[in-house]
Amino acid sequence: MTGLWLVISLLAGGQALTAAQIVEKATGRNAVGFNAGRATVRMVLQDKGGDRKIRTLDTRTRASEGSRRRTLIRFQDPADVRGSAFLLIEGEQTGADDMYLYLPALKRTRRVARAQRKGAFMGSDFSYADMESRDLKDATYTRAEDEAIDGVPCHHVIATPKDTRQYGKVELWARTSDFLPQQIKFYGPSGDELVKVYRLHEAKIIDGDPVITKSQMWTKATGHSTFLIIDSLDRQADLSPVDFIPQSLATQ
Repeated sequence: MTGLWLVISLLAGGQALTAAQIVEKATGRNAVGFNAGRATVRMVLQDKGGDRKIRTLDTRTRASEGSRRRTLIRFQDPADVRGSAFLLIEGEQTGADDMYLYLPALKRTRRVARAQRKGAFMGSDFSYADMESRDLKDATYTRAEDEAIDGVPCHHVIATPKDTRQYGKVELWARTSDFLPQQIKFYGPSGDELVKVYRLHEAKIIDGDPVITKSQMWTKATGHSTFLIIDSLDRQADLSPVDFIPQSLATQ
């Protein structure tokens, strides 16, 4: 059956996609799940026992400067994270990305150095590197056989990051219909030990484009999860370029 899915997908697509092309399509959205617009997002932190903490995020994404995508995340609630802001300016293809973080308690904006990007993003199960999909983008690829995840036909790609300090191997299952990442498995530096699993739980068509509206990152060692849930999305929002520069992070 797996081989049949592969044949059907190749015929439907007219030609075989390379592993790199699949990864490029699968990483065409921000970590929250959309490629342009402004969204209200819930970040739900859930421990192994099911206890939850909920954060509210204002998330904006726009393309600028030769299609370099910029994503701005502002934390609105609760009080302990209110006013914190994160800016990601993505590089071209495998070019370097820029990250900036503003914390109200410090009253300053700092650049997130590459050596710090394996750290947890604002206490969540996502690392800063996960927010930019860097370990998937900057890697060598092997295309495995297509298979279904949760009954959804997917392309299967195995990525070996060039920098293995955080992950030695990343497995991606991208939906054959729209290339949304249905599942991603992250393995430790040796490439053998499973560390985290990303799962897509819900996607919707909004303004003609598939959008991930609910996703989860689960950490094996602790059983802790972070859910990202889009409560509203305006893909036609008028976004000012001024908001997407480091100097603006300290302003509301």
